[in-house]
Order: sequence, then C-alpha cells, then structure tokens
Amino acid sequence: MKKQLLNSCIALCCAISFCVVLHGCKKTPGLKTPANAAIPSGFRGLSSTPAAYPCFSITNVFSSKVLEVRGDSTLLKAQSTPANVQQYTNLNFGVGISANQKWYLIQQGTGAITNTTPFKIMNVETGMFLEAPNGTSGTQLWDDHANVFPSQIWYLQLVSGQTYYVIKNANGLVLTDHGNSTADGAPITEETAAGTTAQDWSLTNITNEAYRDDVVVGFFHRGNVTNTTVAFDQGNSIPLTYSTNSGKVLWITEDAYASSQLQSNGQLYCQVFSYHNSGILQPSTTNWTSSSAPNITTTSNAGTGINELEIIKSPGAHNSTYSWPGAGVEIGGNVYLVNYESANGSTPANQVLYNIAETAGSTTWGSATRLTPGGMSGQTKITYTVGMIKKTAGDTVYVYGAESVYFNTSDIFLARYPTNNPTAWSFWRGHSWASTPDTTSTASGALTIGSGTTAQANCGISYVNGKYVMMQMDLGYFCDPSTHGIYLSTATSPFGPFTAPKLVYTINDTYNGHLARYYTPTIHGEFANGLNELLLTYCLNYNAAGGSCSTITCFNNNQDPNFYQIKAVRVPYVLVGL
Repeated sequence: MKKQLLNSCIALCCAISFCVVLHGCKKTPGLKTPANAAIPSGFRGLSSTPAAYPCFSITNVFSSKVLEVRGDSTLLKAQSTPANVQQYTNLNFGVGISANQKWYLIQQGTGAITNTTPFKIMNVETGMFLEAPNGTSGTQLWDDHANVFPSQIWYLQLVSGQTYYVIKNANGLVLTDHGNSTADGAPITEETAAGTTAQDWSLTNITNEAYRDDVVVGFFHRGNVTNTTVAFDQGNSIPLTYSTNSGKVLWITEDAYASSQLQSNGQLYCQVFSYHNSGILQPSTTNWTSSSAPNITTTSNAGTGINELEIIKSPGAHNSTYSWPGAGVEIGGNVYLVNYESANGSTPANQVLYNIAETAGSTTWGSATRLTPGGMSGQTKITYTVGMIKKTAGDTVYVYGAESVYFNTSDIFLARYPTNNPTAWSFWRGHSWASTPDTTSTASGALTIGSGTTAQANCGISYVNGKYVMMQMDLGYFCDPSTHGIYLSTATSPFGPFTAPKLVYTINDTYNGHLARYYTPTIHGEFANGLNELLLTYCLNYNAAGGSCSTITCFNNNQDPNFYQIKAVRVPYVLVGL
C-alpha cells in the first residue's frame, strides 16, 4: 500500500504545486532481578466472578478522575525521566478511543484472587506497565517495558465494607492522588498508606480493548549486529513449514537501513536507507528476542556489488528502480512474494511474482527468481499487494489488489493462482474468472465492504480463525490527520461481502511534535498468544507531510530508527466477531 500512497501523493502535489526508556530515577535497591520478561498470560478481573480477560478504567474515589498515562507528545516517546502517570477527566467515548485511560489487570500466577494476589497493571495505549520507580513516598509513577522487578507488582485490597480498593505496590507504598487534588493532570504517586479516599480506587469493567503490543514493538528495535537491517517500512510475515524451517516466520521488509548505519548511541547517521528490501528469520511465533532473529541472504545480488541482505535485486541498476516485495505465501520449499517495481520510487513500472528458494536450517537461501504472472505484464492500475492467502486445502492462493478511486479510497479486487502453477493467474470479474483484470473505468469485480465497495487507501487482508479479515487505516501520510484509526472488517468468503469497518484502535505515535507518518497495515494471524487476540502491524516513516509538520528528520546528525519501524497492536477476537 505504500506504493499507492506514494503515487497518489505525487499526483496530488502536482495538482496543487519504543524505545528503551532511559530512567532518570533508580528503582528500589535490592529489588532488581533480570529484566526483559514477556507479557504475562494470566489475565483475570477483580469482581465476584472474575472474567477471563478484563479491561478496566480506574477511578480515584476522592477526585473522581481516572488513572492515565499522560496523553501528550511524549506518550510513546523515549524519555529521560518518564514521570507520566496522572489523573484526568474520563474521556472514554468508546472502543479504540482514549486508550491511555484504560488498563488491563494481569494476575501473576493462578488461583483464587485475594488481597495478597500479585497483579501487573498494563496500559492499553502503551502496552507498558504501571511501575513505582523507587521506594520514596511522594514519587510520581511511570509506565515501563515489561520486567520482573517487584516495582511492577501491585496488590489490590478491598476496603472494608466498600466496593473500592487500595492499590499497593510490592514496596509497601500505595497508589495516591497526590495532595488530594481534583485537577486534571495532577500526578499519581506512591505514598505511605494514610487511609484516605485519595488512596482509594474504583474499578469499572469496560469493553475489552485492542492494545499496543510493546514486546512485539521491541522485537524490531534491533541493535548494531553485523549483517542485519535495523529500520524499515513494511512488515509482512510468512509462517514456514518446510523441513527444519518449520515453525519459523519470515518477515519481509521494504526499504531498510543496515546495522552499519547505526551509531554507538543507537541512532542512525543521517542518510537514506541502504536496501530496497530485506528478510528477517524469526525462530518461532513466540520468540520475540530480536538478537535471535537474523537476516537471510539470497543469491539474487551475488556478484553485483550490492549486499546480499537485499534479497530481491532491482531489475535495473540499483536505485534506478525499486523492488518492493509485499504479501507472500510458502509453497513447498519456496516463498512466493508479490513484488512492486517502481522507477525511482515514484512512477509505477511493473508488478511481478518472486520465488525465493528456502534453505533448510540456514540463513543463506537460494536464488530469487522473477516471474511474470499471466495478465499482469505492465499492469499497474490494480496493485496486488493487499494480501495473499493460501487456501486451507493448499491447492489455491488468493491474491487481493487495490485500485485507487480517490486519493484516500480504493476498490478491492481478487485474483487467484493454483499452487502447482503460480504464474497462471485468473481475475474475479464479479460473476466469473477471467485471464486479465478489468482495468476499464467501470472495473467489475470490486468487493463489497459494508454498504459500498470502497476501502481506505491503507488496506490489508488475511485469513484468521476461519474468516477473511480486512484491516484499514485512515490516511496517515499528511500532517496531523483529524482521524487516525485502525478498522477491521470480516467475511466468510474470499469474495466478501466484508462487514462494515469497525474502529478498534487509534494511532497516536508522534514525531517532532506531530502525528508521525504511518502506513502499510498488515495482519499476522499466525501469532496466536493463547488469549484469542489478533496481531496487527503498521509502520512509521518519521514525519507526515504538509501543514505545520516539519520536514526535518535529522537532529545533530542523529536520526531515530524507532520512527522507521514496525509497530504492533493486539485486538481481542470478540471485538470483531472472530
């Protein structure tokens, strides 16, 4: 979808002329144990009948304000002193909105819930955990990446004769509305228990919410390891089953920075990316340790002088054309990827299919062979990068494409090919299959989505839990869009109809004081976490264009790689009927 956005942006312009949190305070001495624990899996609620997986708003009894992570431009940005937990008026206007005011209570271990049951408290917006930074009464709280420090452990103790709770940290201090304030933005602190209502909190069950998966986000914060890529846009995942690669996942990126472009401070030198694509081999669907996921190489660039980390070579001289791979599937011992080719990253040139030969148990893979599907030579009106799904029976692959209707909408089309002949494509015309797509002004076969046939310009389709799932995003290419949501639709057939898009999450990543540019929505159904949640990703690309958004991305020869990376969201199945 990056290509459609880029092409549309060029046309429009012609027409109109987590980072690692750096703590300034220290945690309580003697409480530290090794960090980097994964998000715990035992979600339970506090009520007479605990739910399996609850989400709450947490309200101070004295002030009637809710607990939140401060929702300014530092919300998802690394900070040197992240004292960012406060109280505020409840702004909960529905699902996918005001996620910084919503929390999951996560029981540690199993068993009956009592006042000595340990919990972690995770913020929906950040995917990070409520933490007491030290044992000093009066210190403002923050949220932090998942760890096993006791400072992230909380106990919820019912106030005698009441329906509300004192929330006590493992250090013995309790969650407090500092200074008995009723003001929005007042700090929430850890303080010595005093038995006042400023230390009492009510818990209100709300609809299970989609949340930022901070562990997955952290997986793409890759360090300076030789022969790796560390920042990229696009992030398609392909589960593998071939030989000893079985159980691994291949991540396909587009434009990518090399690890050699990182400085010792973890920032990129100010320069452009090195490669137009790369591939990262994750050892399993549950291993989110970035150092365990190396890049693959192919023989595609052998002898060209271009590093073999660029797994698909440009058809012309390097940088005269771009090769941008997208959706793909595994067939036997080969990975097939739709590849969009563009002259200088702007003018569409072609779209082809690449076959990459796997090598079992190795990161050195074979050749990347360029194939031209039937009916596709020179066809760039419909770009078939929206999704690729292999039928459960394994004999057919469905491919979804998009045709831009207006700048921010697309019609979605369906093609297919047999697994035993991947270049023999046929195209759905609404009532039958044809050997070429309909690229006329009255293109037939556009799929129904809700009450119409148009989707957002940002769109991805996959198959999850027995349904075809469509992910859409509001346009994120221009400065501070008024709406910046993620939406999901489902269908029981590859032909649709898809249900009306439902808002599930609001993107709030900011760069340089404004909403960051975002695009390339992707669905990853293979990453089941045992909680009936769907993994979605999108990518950031520094600052959006136009208006008051600055075009500067380099500061003192530093460019932050975390703003040119994949970001992740988990969505409860029940939210969209999966």
